Amino acid sequence: MSHQSETRTLEEVLPEGQPRLLRALSAKTGTALIIGAIIGSGIFMVPSSVASQVGSPALSMMVWICAGLLALAGALCFAELGAAIPHSGGTYAFLKRAYRSDVVAYFFGWTMLFIIITGAMGAVASAFARYAGGLFAIEDMWTERFVAVGCILFLTVMNSLGIKVGGWFQNVFAFIKVGAVLAVIGAGFFFAQGTEVSWTPVVQDQTGSALLGGFSLAMLGALFAYNGWFFVTFVSGEVKHPQRNIPRAIFCGLAIVMTVYILANIVYLYVLSFEELKMSRRVAADTMAILVGPSGAIAISAFIMLTSFGTVNAQLMAAPRVYYAMSGHGLFFRIFQYVHPRFRTPIVSIVLQGVWASVFALTGTYVQLIGFTAFFTYVFLTLAVIGLMILRKKEPELHRPYRTWGYPVTPVMFLLISTGVLVNAFIIDYTRPLVGLAILAVGLPFYIYWKRQQQTNPMAG
Repeated sequence: MSHQSETRTLEEVLPEGQPRLLRALSAKTGTALIIGAIIGSGIFMVPSSVASQVGSPALSMMVWICAGLLALAGALCFAELGAAIPHSGGTYAFLKRAYRSDVVAYFFGWTMLFIIITGAMGAVASAFARYAGGLFAIEDMWTERFVAVGCILFLTVMNSLGIKVGGWFQNVFAFIKVGAVLAVIGAGFFFAQGTEVSWTPVVQDQTGSALLGGFSLAMLGALFAYNGWFFVTFVSGEVKHPQRNIPRAIFCGLAIVMTVYILANIVYLYVLSFEELKMSRRVAADTMAILVGPSGAIAISAFIMLTSFGTVNAQLMAAPRVYYAMSGHGLFFRIFQYVHPRFRTPIVSIVLQGVWASVFALTGTYVQLIGFTAFFTYVFLTLAVIGLMILRKKEPELHRPYRTWGYPVTPVMFLLISTGVLVNAFIIDYTRPLVGLAILAVGLPFYIYWKRQQQTNPMAG
């Protein structure tokens, strides 16, 4: 297939007369989508696993700072890609354009549906259910998991009703999310008596390869908590003035998140002993219980339920556009390009994602799911940042309303750190990546079939 056919936009390949998605999202909603995608269960649940894996307060804070800087470096790169290639599907569109072949882009979309986003949805919905269990005294594991499924399916219906419905939910829950974290931070600074934090020695419990492996696994957990800074690029085809609004949404959203994340972790370490932090299943609730009593724990549990709810909404709002774009290019089941004529949403993509995420919610625990999804997320984010460098070389004439600050140092820093984390995480625990590779292998025969279909009908791709 020629380079020209590989880079045709989705609008150019969709059947004439088919309903299109609407450009109805503002920069404010894009920022809310970033905040909503990132701030969810991670900052309220991951700090305990990070502390356990690195074994010292100083290393714990270092993980959160390093993960934030890595996310910032990636965000700077994606701001350029999103402004230059403002098409539905985000990373899928970037990979397709950069590698001048659709195989990498296809496997990204396949992995998004069957591993990355649905696994993340299952994890976040599980966090929603865990805090609901604490709030409503739900002790049975299966009842908790069905609550998680109920959260996913309800929001699946809501996002099927229109991008403006999903956007309204996102604006509201972004405000709630930031408010919840600020409540913990504010209570920590105003009410805490404070425990003495042992910042030295930096390395306490682990040394050598165990320390390196623990740091890598902790980074994956923290990167999951920062995950979502690229979500607005998935809905690029529905953002008004995307060349300006996509970079603005990415920078504003991530700046807010990094600030509150680092402050929240300082509060956790200041209020809880390090041993208490490592053992806590509900870090924010335990912190608020110490600061303001049981009523504070109940209130923050309710807030965390709502923030997790909002993150699932962001995931359902953004990722189905990837499968919609794949189908439009002839690389997925044809029905996934269907847009509801009234609601103007890719309703089949939304529903299937919700159903498959419900399977994850029924079968996995939070920590297992985040390790599974974060690994493959950063595999493809790494490939996309390499794609940025490829496009700089092969398409210097491409209009770039925003150019990555610090190029080429910024993308190189991202690539070095993310690759190191991925390699060490694979060495420490290779079972989940291998399961993911098996799922990728299942997608290969489908890819071969759809490529043959493209050859018989070139207009499909």
